[in-house]
Amino acid sequence: MDPLNTIKITTALISVLIAFTAGFIELRLNPDYWLNRWFAIFFISTSLGFLTYTIYHLILNFSQIIIPIMIIAQIIFNLVPVSAVMTVFVLEKFKKVAMNLKHLGLMMGLFVIMSIGFFIWIPELDMVRYGEGIVNTDTPKEWFLFVNTMRLILCIFVVYKYAMIIRKLEGEAKKRVINFLIGIIVAITGVFINVLGGFLDFIFLEIFALILIDIGFVVVVKGFFI
Repeated sequence: MDPLNTIKITTALISVLIAFTAGFIELRLNPDYWLNRWFAIFFISTSLGFLTYTIYHLILNFSQIIIPIMIIAQIIFNLVPVSAVMTVFVLEKFKKVAMNLKHLGLMMGLFVIMSIGFFIWIPELDMVRYGEGIVNTDTPKEWFLFVNTMRLILCIFVVYKYAMIIRKLEGEAKKRVINFLIGIIVAITGVFINVLGGFLDFIFLEIFALILIDIGFVVVVKGFFI
């Protein structure tokens, strides 16, 4: 494996550890409260997404399982914006309303729509690069753009809603949510730069994006939990 891909995988593994730590802390704070549960799902799905992302990039001798694992990673990544939106619903609508068919059903429906396409427009492994010891997958461009546009729309919605929520808070709670929002904005920016890097097949951009994601989650953990 070349040095750049080693750096790429290392930065992804750091994301795994930070996001899992955040999810564990969040669930321990109040495991019976749905807000904490959705935050935990947000962080842990991020962690598992990057873990599977890392795993399939390390498979250099068994190409048949790379695409199935890559699809699993993308489906897990779809949970990230969905769970983030659910935290907004719980904060604004309270648990009883947020968990009804209208809100939860809508988000689960979007999750299915964003996931099922990976079984219709199936990604392919670049066998030329694979022969060089580099794992690179190609998703059909139309589906790639659709699913990432949906993710971006949901993320923008979450950022907007949390910006509105901050206006209603004071003191320590306001500081924590501001830190959370800043960290999430940095991490989301990193995610979509990573998507752009993958679309352009530009590994330097992907590495920069993964570093941004790591920084974003460090801000979240330091400011929101400590």
